[in-house]
Amino acid sequence: MQYRNFRVHARQRAAQAIMTAATLIVTTAGHAQTMGIQPTVSQPQSINLGGTTFVDGFSRMSPGWTYLATLRYANGSEIKDDQGNNVPVFNNPRINATTLVNHFSYTSPVEVMGATLGFNFLLPVVSLDTKFGQPGAVLQGSGTSLGDITMGPSLQFKPIMGPRGPVFVQRLEFDVLLPTGKYDEHRDINQGAGFYSINPYWSATWFPTSNWEVSWRLHYLYNFRNDKPASSAPLAFEGTPVRDTQAGRAAWINFSTSYEVAPKVRAGVNGYYFKQVSDNEINHVSIDKSREQVFGIGPGMMFNIDRDGGKHDALWINTFTESKVRNRTRNSWILQARYAYEF
Repeated sequence: MQYRNFRVHARQRAAQAIMTAATLIVTTAGHAQTMGIQPTVSQPQSINLGGTTFVDGFSRMSPGWTYLATLRYANGSEIKDDQGNNVPVFNNPRINATTLVNHFSYTSPVEVMGATLGFNFLLPVVSLDTKFGQPGAVLQGSGTSLGDITMGPSLQFKPIMGPRGPVFVQRLEFDVLLPTGKYDEHRDINQGAGFYSINPYWSATWFPTSNWEVSWRLHYLYNFRNDKPASSAPLAFEGTPVRDTQAGRAAWINFSTSYEVAPKVRAGVNGYYFKQVSDNEINHVSIDKSREQVFGIGPGMMFNIDRDGGKHDALWINTFTESKVRNRTRNSWILQARYAYEF
């Protein structure tokens, strides 16, 4: 069983990253087998669920570096099965995760197809605090360590302008997730995923009026095989040793809308919806009823900050609560602060 960080992505995640709490699917029958338990197959920790919100279609257009720091706390208190019910083998689970996503973004002077070429590098630091009531199953894994690196090129398109300012702006990015985070094959919960993933996305912001914006970021996720599945107990599947696992393909959207309530201050609603679209696999065999799902939503604010020298910073403060959860931990409360600093 592997820890799935909140993206943020942030995520972190940013990544995620964007970053999510632990994803766990447990069968009591599996624990009864003396020859081993069936492994839990998890989505990567560093996907960006809710790590980006208001006015997301914009990024820096002039050449230079930007540092974006995202600090996120997630309180996981329920572990859900494929029907959305609590997994009975766990008694009063508490899986709390605090993540700092260090996001370094470079905007180059190069233009491709009328868009500005950039590059992004995200390094999360993940702190896990897990507790389980007795009697009940216990998962091994806590502490603080580095998560998986997310990196990739981006194309930031120039905004389409109207009589009162921008009307529409968009960005494309192609990220890869590298299994560089801490990963112990003998632990149930890890900061790293243990496998590679690719994660392209399209981000855009639309202004119905000069003060009102609607933003979205559409992600696709493909996961490669994990040749070293992690567990604190011996693993077996259909009476044979576990050679490898593979998390299914997935798609999700980060969405938001906000209104400028005062000069350089926005308030609104932000959220995300994640849906796994293919089954997990163990030893190349598809596992039925293994697909993950989660919906998160909550209020947020954004503050634009002008600095000397024409530099522009921004601060986002967002909260979420999750529902419609399947085959993963439900976070009852998430608090996130994100700051962008231009060099």
